[in-house]
Amino acid sequence: MGPAGLTAWLSAILCVAPGRFAGLPSQIGALTMPDDGYYGLLASTWDIWRDDTANWSDRSFYLDIIGQYGEPVLDIGCGTGRLLLGYLADGLDIDGVDSSAEMLDICQASARRQGRPAVLYQQRMEHLDLPRGYRTILGASSVLQLVPEAGAAAALRRILGHLQPGGAFVTPFAFGWRPGDPLDTGWELLFEKPRPADGATVRAWTREWREPARQVWHAEQRFEVEINGTVVQREHHRRSPEGRWYTQAQASGLFRAAGYSDIRLLHGFTPEPAREQDRLYCVLGERPAPP
Repeated sequence: MGPAGLTAWLSAILCVAPGRFAGLPSQIGALTMPDDGYYGLLASTWDIWRDDTANWSDRSFYLDIIGQYGEPVLDIGCGTGRLLLGYLADGLDIDGVDSSAEMLDICQASARRQGRPAVLYQQRMEHLDLPRGYRTILGASSVLQLVPEAGAAAALRRILGHLQPGGAFVTPFAFGWRPGDPLDTGWELLFEKPRPADGATVRAWTREWREPARQVWHAEQRFEVEINGTVVQREHHRRSPEGRWYTQAQASGLFRAAGYSDIRLLHGFTPEPAREQDRLYCVLGERPAPP
């Protein structure tokens, strides 16, 4: 998930919020990145921003789903390996796929350092074409929300085609905005942290704005790297739109239209049924077993 959208998602599950910051980095000398792709400072500082994610509430939730449906497992939108690396270390038979080459490079380097090279594929989920099927497929971090509705429908069909009969795909849907909330967050400080590799100070600001009539949000993010008091690098990433939000009925309808069976809506990262007021819920659907 992109910067601002993921911030909303994390706020919903971890009850944290980005801090306001009045001063914005100058755009002079900044590198403006294209609308798509996770690379540059967005990719290289991803893990610096998030720190230790071992205790995030979705990790045990997905493990329970894997325990129910079995292996092999596919992690869609694996990124730098937040879930995949831990599951790989636990001995699970798990592959990863992501559209970002830079994030996959970071993931593979981390996997090799822990002595378990990963099987990774660079593909968009709308065009998923992998050599084997899976019992469990995970779409963590609300990945279906990061493509247009037609792309989400196409991705669901491709994912279904990679499930073994009786296997399951599970993914969260989240969005923190509600009628009456501001449509534009304004610029907020996302993080300011030292970079372990060289001690440089890395700062990131994020802004998000919403279009309720279209159920989409837009986002941009600015990065600044400072070494010994001198700013040595700037980047500006923009996603317009960044993603789309769905009602529970819309999300389950996407699964149903793609051919999934036994569709369940779950409350947050729990096995309990979703509640009408949930800002974070998961949808799980199975590939029908042959008669």
